[in-house]
Amino acid sequence: MGAEQVRTQRETLSETASQLSRLKDLMRHWGDESAERIYEDLQNKEGGNELTLAFCGHFSAGKSSMINLLCGSSVLPSGPVPTSANIVSIRSGAPRVLIYPRVEGSENESTPVETTPERLQEYCRNGGEYSAIEVWNEIPLLGKHGVLLDTPGVDSTDDGHQAATRSALHLADVVFYVMDYNHVQSENNLAFAKNLSDWGKPLYLIVNQIDKHREQEISIEEYKRQLENAFEQWGIHCAGILFTSLKMKEHPLNHWDNLLNLITELLEHREQLLQYSLSRSIHHTADSSLTAFREDQQEERETFLAELEGAEVTVVMEELKSLEEEKALLEELPQQSRASLRSDLDALLNNANLMPADVREAAGSYVESVSPGFRLGLFSTAGRREKEQGKRLDAWQGLLVREVSAQLEWHLIQLVRQWAENLGLWAEEAETTLKQGFPAVSQEWLAAAVKPGTGNSGEALLNFCRTLAADLKSQFRRAALLVGDELLAKLPSLIEEQRAELQRREQALTRQASAARALAALDRAADARAHELAALLPPRRTLTPGILPEVRVTPRAAAQSAAPRATQPRERAAAGSAAAASWAAGTASPAGGRRRLSAPLTRWRARQSCCAASQRWHRRLAVWPRGRRISPAAALPLRCSVRSAQANLPSPTLCSAKKCCPYRHTLPRPQLTAYWRRKETSAMPARL
Repeated sequence: MGAEQVRTQRETLSETASQLSRLKDLMRHWGDESAERIYEDLQNKEGGNELTLAFCGHFSAGKSSMINLLCGSSVLPSGPVPTSANIVSIRSGAPRVLIYPRVEGSENESTPVETTPERLQEYCRNGGEYSAIEVWNEIPLLGKHGVLLDTPGVDSTDDGHQAATRSALHLADVVFYVMDYNHVQSENNLAFAKNLSDWGKPLYLIVNQIDKHREQEISIEEYKRQLENAFEQWGIHCAGILFTSLKMKEHPLNHWDNLLNLITELLEHREQLLQYSLSRSIHHTADSSLTAFREDQQEERETFLAELEGAEVTVVMEELKSLEEEKALLEELPQQSRASLRSDLDALLNNANLMPADVREAAGSYVESVSPGFRLGLFSTAGRREKEQGKRLDAWQGLLVREVSAQLEWHLIQLVRQWAENLGLWAEEAETTLKQGFPAVSQEWLAAAVKPGTGNSGEALLNFCRTLAADLKSQFRRAALLVGDELLAKLPSLIEEQRAELQRREQALTRQASAARALAALDRAADARAHELAALLPPRRTLTPGILPEVRVTPRAAAQSAAPRATQPRERAAAGSAAAASWAAGTASPAGGRRRLSAPLTRWRARQSCCAASQRWHRRLAVWPRGRRISPAAALPLRCSVRSAQANLPSPTLCSAKKCCPYRHTLPRPQLTAYWRRKETSAMPARL
C-alpha cells in the first residue's frame, strides 16, 4: 500500500468517525437508545480496525464446536450456552476472559469482570446475568486483526433471536450461517438466512454434518441445486456455500480446508471489508430507526384513521366550509324566506293577464249599460235597462272568474305549497286557509268598481281594467302573504333543530379535520427525521468486484462428485451382500474385538446391505411416489431389519426410515422417532 493510499484511508476513517459521532448525538437527541448504542459500538469497532467474523446458527448445528476447531482448542464451553443474550467475541492473545454484567436501565457501560478460561463454563450457566463475553487465546488463524463472534442459538427464545440478529449484523463484517444437513431447508433456517442477507453483508452458508449425506439417495450436485433453488426463491443472496464435517475430517465432501483458506483471504482484505461493513451497518441502523419511529406512530395513526372513517382530507375541509355557509344561511332564513315568497308572488302576479280582450269587451259593455245616456231602442224602459245590465254583468263576471281561476288561484296555491315544502312547513290545512283568504269576484264587487264617469272604450276602458286587475291581484297577494306568515311562525323551532343537527355535523367534521391535521403532522415529523438523518449519512459504499474470495471445491470433493455411482439395484444388492458376508466372517473386525467397517465401505452402504429384508424394503421405497409421506407403520419393518443387522456394529445408531429412504426430506423424523420408541418393546424382534 502506497503512502497516498494510506493517507486516503486515514482520511476516510477520520470522516467515518466524525459521522458516527454526529449520528450517535442525533440518536441521543431523539431518544433512540438502541440506535445510539449501535452507533457507539460502531465507533469502537471503527477505531479497533478489526475484521469480525460472526457465526450464527441453531444449537444443534455444531456452531460452537466449529469455532473451537477453528481456534485449535476448546475456547467455548462444550455444552450449549443457556438461552440468553450472551455474545462471545474471540481474539488471539494471552489467554484471559472478560465478562460484562448486564446492567438494566443504566447509561454507563458495566465494568467487566476478568476470569479464567477454565471458569467460562460456570459463567455461561448464568448467562442471563451477562450481556457479553470476550475471550483471548492463542489462535494463529485470526492473527492481530481477526475476531470470531459466537452468537446464541437463533432458535433459543425471541430475545435470543433478536440478540443474535443485532450482534451478528451490526458488529459483523462477514457472516457465517451454520446449518445442520437435515434442516437446511426448514422455514426457520431460511427465514433467518433471509434476515442476514437483507443486511447486505458478505454471507457464507455452511452446511455442517455433511457426513449424513447419502450419495445413493441423492447426488451432491442435485442436493446443492435444490439448496440454491430454495435460497433463490426466498431471495437469499450469499457469497458461497460450504459443506463441512467435524466428525469425519477425511470425508470426500468436507470443505474444511476451504473454510480455513477463506478466512485467511478475508483477513487479507480487512480494510475494504471493514469500510463496506460499517457503511451497511450505518445505513441499516438509520433505516431501522426510521422504521421504528413510524411503528411507534402506528397506534396514533390507526386512531386518527378511525376518526377519518375513510374520508378524504380535501372532502372534509370542503364539507366544513359548506357547513359554515349553511349556518350563516340558517340565521337569515326567516327574512330570506319571506323575501323569497314576496318575490315569487310578484313574479306570478305580474305575469298573470286577467283582462284579455274578451274580458275587456264584456267590461266595456257593462260600463256602457250603466252610463246615463244608455237606451235600448225607441221604447227603452228602466226595467229593460236593468235586465240588460244584469245580463252584461253576469257575462263579465263569468269571464273574469274564468281568468282568475286559471291564472291566479291554482298557480298561487302551487307556489305557496312548494315554498312551504322547501322549508318543511307545509300542512294540508294551509291550502284550505289560503282558499278562504282569496277574494270573491262577485257581481256586487264588480258593480261597485264601476264609478260614474267611467269610460267604456279606448284608453279609459284600458285604465279601468288595469286598475281593477291590480286591485284583484293585491287581494290575492295579501291572502298568500298572510298564510305565509302563519307558516313562518313555525320556523324558529325547525331552525333550532337544524342548528343542532349542523352542530353535530360540525363536531364530527372538526374531529375528522383534527385527525387529518394530526396525520399530516405525523408525516411531517417522519419526513423531517428522514431529511435530518439523510444529511448526516455517508454515501453508500460498494464492494470492489472480486474482493470476496470464491469458494472453490477441493480436489477431493471434486473427485467424489465425479465418481460413478452404482445406480442399479442389482449392483447395490451385490455390494450389500459382500459387505454382509465380510461382517459375518469377521474380516472387518479389528484386533480389539469390536467389529468396524472396512475402509472402502461407508456407513450408508453398510446400512443398505444389512439383510435381505432391508433389500426388499429398499426396492419398495425406490418406487414410492415422490413427496408422499411414509407412515410409521410402513417404515417400522425397515427400521427393525436394519437395526437387527446392526446389532454387532461398534456403536449401533438409531436407524430410521428417514435415513434409509431416498425421499427422507419428506418424512417427519421427530414423529417417527417418537413412534418407534413407544413401539420398541412390543414390536422389535427378540434378537434385538
